[in-house]
Amino acid sequence: MLRYKFKILYFALLTQLLLSQTKFHKEIPRSDERELKVKIFGSAGTFYISPGERDKIAIIDGRSGKGKTIVDLNYYVEDEIGYLVFETKKGVLKNTEDEKWYIKLCDDIPTSLEVEFGASYAVIELGDMSVKNLKISTGISSAKLKFTQPNKMIMRKLEVETGISEFEIENLGNAKFRKFIFSGGMGSFDIDLSGEILDEADLKLSLGLGNLNIRIPRDIGAVISTSSGLFSPKKFDDFYKQDGSFISYNYNDAKKKIKLFIESGLGSIKVKWID
Repeated sequence: MLRYKFKILYFALLTQLLLSQTKFHKEIPRSDERELKVKIFGSAGTFYISPGERDKIAIIDGRSGKGKTIVDLNYYVEDEIGYLVFETKKGVLKNTEDEKWYIKLCDDIPTSLEVEFGASYAVIELGDMSVKNLKISTGISSAKLKFTQPNKMIMRKLEVETGISEFEIENLGNAKFRKFIFSGGMGSFDIDLSGEILDEADLKLSLGLGNLNIRIPRDIGAVISTSSGLFSPKKFDDFYKQDGSFISYNYNDAKKKIKLFIESGLGSIKVKWID
């Protein structure tokens, strides 16, 4: 196929909406996309992201109560790759309940997803999707990331960066990631590694101020390296220290093994086993 400098647009949409006591609904039909790159930016409000229908790239529903919000929605296809950008901005909301968004994404097209939220509450359910890469950034927020079913493909990289927030991750093993990077600024964070985690998965976790709880299934072997000598085996149940690293007692017998690198400022980090 010849490479053209101009873009071939199979479907394009650019919308600016002024929401005030209004509802929004948009469906983007699927054509011949072989890959998706999706960016979702939310200034404030409540957001629900979940798997959608196979014949739709996205189904977006929203409602706004008090306040005004401008929405930009842009979608186009180039070289069989669909590019979707959804953004809310300039909102004047008293609380996150004033505005709610429900975003459903096609579940069987390999997708690179980037999500960024400001003062928001978010529930992101990505189980049984085809997520290739994932990046989540939050400001002053409360968020939950879930993989109730295994990812349909191996995820190359999963990044989570939080500011002042509460962030909970359920069944992270089902993401089937090769590399996971977590950076917690200040707040309370809970990471559950249950699910079909890949052997030799690599995790890098950092915490500024707050509490980070890491839950590992008992059938997984783990090696923990730290950036400081301040950690002791007492911080990690059923680990022993060897050559500067902490090794789980089940490591040699475990069928799957993971590597964790942990660094912390003034935060508290605990590693717990789950059955």
